[in-house]
Parts: sequence; C-alpha cells; structure tokens
Amino acid sequence: MKKLYESIEALPEVFTTIGATEAINDAFDSFKCFINITANILSSEPQCKKLHDEFWYLHSALSYYDYDAVMLLRHSLLSAFTSYYSTAYSELRASIESIIRGLVFDLLAIPNFRNNAKELTKIEGHRGASGFLELLTTLNKELKDSRPKSSAKIFDIIDSKLKDFNPQSAFTRLILQLKTWNIIGNEEFKELLSYYEELSKYSHRPHPKFSDVGIRVTADKDWLELEPVPEELFIFLARFADINGWFTYLILKAYNIDLADSRYLKCVNWKAIKELVSDIEELAKTYRSWQKVKEIINKIETAYNSINRA
Repeated sequence: MKKLYESIEALPEVFTTIGATEAINDAFDSFKCFINITANILSSEPQCKKLHDEFWYLHSALSYYDYDAVMLLRHSLLSAFTSYYSTAYSELRASIESIIRGLVFDLLAIPNFRNNAKELTKIEGHRGASGFLELLTTLNKELKDSRPKSSAKIFDIIDSKLKDFNPQSAFTRLILQLKTWNIIGNEEFKELLSYYEELSKYSHRPHPKFSDVGIRVTADKDWLELEPVPEELFIFLARFADINGWFTYLILKAYNIDLADSRYLKCVNWKAIKELVSDIEELAKTYRSWQKVKEIINKIETAYNSINRA
C-alpha cells in the first residue's frame, strides 16, 4: 500500500494537476449523472406516485440489469484505482452486456418490438439449450398481443416455461436488433461495437499485453507491485466517462417510448434532472455520448414544458 500511495502522489509528474482533476471529475460526474437520471426520471411526489410505480414496473426488466451494471461499474473503478486495468476493462465490458441485455428484455415485453425481432431469432442456445427463437415463441404464446404491467414478467415466464433458456452471447446480434428497432442508429451501433471489441481483448487476452501483468511490463513497471500505470489509468477514466454516457442515452431511449404518453410526461422529475444539466453540458464538450444525452434531455425538457403549460 505504501508503494500505491507513493505512485498516486507521483501522478502530477505524468499529468498536470488540472488534467488529472478533469479526468477524475469527468469519471465521477458521468457516473453520478447516469445513476441519477435513470433512477429519477419520474417524480415520486404524491400526485405522481401511482404513475411513477407503473412506469418502473413497465421497465423492471431493464432495472434489474441497470443495477447490475452499476455494481460492475463500481467494481471497475475500484480495480482501476488499485492498478488492475485488465480486470477493470473486463468489468466495463460486462457492464455493457448487462445494459444491452436489459434493454432487449425490456423491449421484448412490448408487442411491436417482440413481433419484429428477426435478429434475435438467429441467436441459438448453447449446446442444444433454448435460444431466442424459443423464447419469442413462448412469449407470444403466453403474452399474445399484450404488454405485461411488469416487463420482468418475462423472467417469470422463462423460469416456468423455458428453464433451459441459455442463449449464446452474440453481442453483435443484440445491438443489431436495437438498431433494427431504431433504438440506436448506425453511428451508435459502430461506437458500441467498437467499445465492446476493444474491451473484449482484455477479457480474452489474445496477447499478454492485454493482461494486468502485460500492461505493467509494457509500462516498465514491476510485475507484482501494486502501483498505478498513470497513462493506463487516464485511458480507463476517459472510457468510463464515455460509456456512462452511452448507458444513459440507451436507457433514456427506452424510457422515451413511454414518455410519449402525456400522463408519464407530466410527471417527469424535471427538478432532479435540472440539477444535472450543467454536468451534462460540461461532459458533452468532450464526449459524443453525452452530446447525445444532452439532445434527448433537451427534447424531454421541451415536451415537458409544453404539456405542463397546456
């Protein structure tokens, strides 16, 4: 720990104090914005409490995976600050998988999306297990043309009717499906796939340079000492901040489906969101993902103000 402390003290020699402060602030501000926007999109004030609860049940499948991603993001920060960069990147990759899977399951609760899931039908199960084709068949049989009050009902159906559901990872197929559903465009598809492919190198380690030991050796650090590699830390922080932006953007895209309903739109918690606007605008100066978030927030604000003036 003494070595770790000494290395952290030495960071300003590699990066200016201002540069280091900005990188760390961006990482923590992005995490704060991601958590608070996605958790506080609707007001829980008495006049909105019923709609607030309805809204969260509609997106309960996404919420499960959202919280999972939050835990993975926290772990990735801890890993990065304790010099385990390959581990931190692997945890970032896992958090991307959680958000994407959460979105897919959440949207499958909606008939229009469920009936237009061609890319998902191509994802087979592992070694004879059920894949997405079997899941879609089962969901259509159980739900017919209805949308359950809780999207997490999909998991109850899997547990009772499709216990052998174990699809292959097929990350590209999952985000292709999001593209087909117009949740993301071509540029967002390329950006997310690029991040996933880059981070996958640290999970699969096709070359020693992507391992924790290899990162230290490349940076001329001791193999076993717990000391930061400043350059790697700041690369991680930038990726972390940008990925939080993409997560926020993706979840807001899912929420927007129901914010088209004036009942929910009237209950948008603009007071809570407004407190984050300055941070979002600052992040948007550096990260494209937060530029996309800013665009959505501006549209929500316009629609919210319009309906509450009416």
